[in-house]
Amino acid sequence: MPVRIPAELAAKLEMAVSKLHYASRNEFVREAIEQHVNDRLEGKMIEVRDVSTKEAARMIDQHLSKNPGAHYVSELAEELGLELDVAFKAAATLRAKGMVKVRSR
Repeated sequence: MPVRIPAELAAKLEMAVSKLHYASRNEFVREAIEQHVNDRLEGKMIEVRDVSTKEAARMIDQHLSKNPGAHYVSELAEELGLELDVAFKAAATLRAKGMVKVRSR
């Protein structure tokens, strides 16, 4: 199935194939398409809880103590069922208290 992609995207694809150690562009593209199709077909529904920023901070702190390492706030929000704005406010509260650090890329 021939597909044309812009030069800029082709360059990014080459870089991803190399950095992520794929055998070929085709392997990378097949995996990406499969993942995208599966995500669309599954139609993942996320249920969020109505909790305060203070409660969200407690939940995030508890989760991080059980699962150390780097985490994206958006992923924490999804895992814990938190609204994004509440999760980001809670993370900022934890950061201000020195309980979490922001890691630069």
